[in-house]
Amino acid sequence: MTHEIRNTKYEILSKIARCLPAPLLILHLVITPAAQAAWYQVEVIVFEQLRPSLEGEVWFENPGLPSRRDSIDPITALPDNIDQDLSGSAMKETQEDGTEPLIAYLELPDDAMRLQKDYRILKLSADYRPVLHVAWQQPGYDAEDGRAVHLEQLLQPDQPDQDLPPELAQNQIIEDGYHAPEPVVDGTIRLRTTRFLHVDVDMAYFPGKFLQILRQQRQDSGTAGQLAVNPNADYVRLVESRKIKLNELHYFDNPLFGVLLRVTRLNDKD
Repeated sequence: MTHEIRNTKYEILSKIARCLPAPLLILHLVITPAAQAAWYQVEVIVFEQLRPSLEGEVWFENPGLPSRRDSIDPITALPDNIDQDLSGSAMKETQEDGTEPLIAYLELPDDAMRLQKDYRILKLSADYRPVLHVAWQQPGYDAEDGRAVHLEQLLQPDQPDQDLPPELAQNQIIEDGYHAPEPVVDGTIRLRTTRFLHVDVDMAYFPGKFLQILRQQRQDSGTAGQLAVNPNADYVRLVESRKIKLNELHYFDNPLFGVLLRVTRLNDKD
């Protein structure tokens, strides 16, 4: 099994490498002068394995969801009076060239993302399907001061028929009842610095057809008539801490899904 995972990891990274050239929490996030270190861009792609190799994998129960304690969602919007709101706070750092201040954990726009080609490769692949692509900026906090970034992708329930007249569409909503969005990905990514860069990945993934996957697993293993898995299991979890290198593409794997992560200097050009 370990050999297969390593082969899968090599295959994914090789495919990508061949295609690439050589109400806010802002006021509670304070950057002290001691924390004014290098700023980084953290970019993450979470993708589904469409043809998972499940040999040797058995899920007996749900492993527990990642903790959101001391985590923060990427900041997606700033108030119009950001300068006034942050007066007296060290939340923002003016860059050396006097340009716009930097906001910790601010989500970056699509045109700032550096893994767009990797995303397209996964999207066009018959073996993988990307489900989340996000990037944010942050300073190089140490283990004590850093925050884990909470990432979540929800599967929205079926929407009302857009071709219906408004009054009929409203009736359809009432008749169908409310269905909350279901999670696809839910977890945290934490970057921390000591002498080296480290990242902590804790991600839960909810496969859309988990029961079918488990049934197929039992048939393939010859245990179709045995209770090989808990029928109530509906997600898997990937937990790993690793020392990483700047500018390198890192792959965290699970038989059902994977995480690609790259950390670069914020203002570096590819």
